[in-house]
Amino acid sequence: MKNAPLTLDFGTVRLPISADGLLLAAPALAQLGLAGTDWTTLAAEHGLASPTRDFGAGPEATLSLAEFTRLAFVLDTPQARRWRRRAQDLLTRAMGGDVKLAAQIAERSTDPEARRWLAARLESTGARRELMATVARHGGEGNVYGQLGSISNRSVLGMDSAGIRRLRGVRATRDGLSSTELLRMAYLDAATTQAITERGAHGNAAILQLHERLARHERRGWAGEGWSANAGGSSQAG
Repeated sequence: MKNAPLTLDFGTVRLPISADGLLLAAPALAQLGLAGTDWTTLAAEHGLASPTRDFGAGPEATLSLAEFTRLAFVLDTPQARRWRRRAQDLLTRAMGGDVKLAAQIAERSTDPEARRWLAARLESTGARRELMATVARHGGEGNVYGQLGSISNRSVLGMDSAGIRRLRGVRATRDGLSSTELLRMAYLDAATTQAITERGAHGNAAILQLHERLARHERRGWAGEGWSANAGGSSQAG
């Protein structure tokens, strides 16, 4: 399998990588302080089993990204220790919610749909947080938050969150949603937030009734029944 020349850029490091995500072993191992190491011995010792790829000079040994990472954590070379320090820094930034790190990861993706999905996921998360804050300000309490989510899931997805997780093999419901589904959820939450504020809805019953009505209108609108697609129009429901 011959692939077009590609590189994986990680900071100042540039490593040749195949189109299906396998690193050319020789330069990758050099990054870990193993330049010139006998490949057969190393592969047997560490269980390296990635297939060969043609980077322009015939079939050559490769490392998967997982294999490279594993070697970085088990080798005791100065270069491997530097990679572990980088990993420590990345974990710290990830745990701290560093959005710049998230942006760097997203920009590395070559899949436009994956980037659209991430944008929709952020839009959905932001809309849900704003709805929850609005509900709290308007007297919502107890299980109303879960009930709002259940209404949204049934309206947009046709099933509850447990069903989605089971059907699509994910632990977090939103991980299993498409870009379109995420944007529909974001719209519905934003419309409810606006309607609660404009109408002055207060308490669980009033909030749930309003969200249920908006969910019904959103569903009908998505089905092509001529619903006005803006929060101002939807706030007239009921």
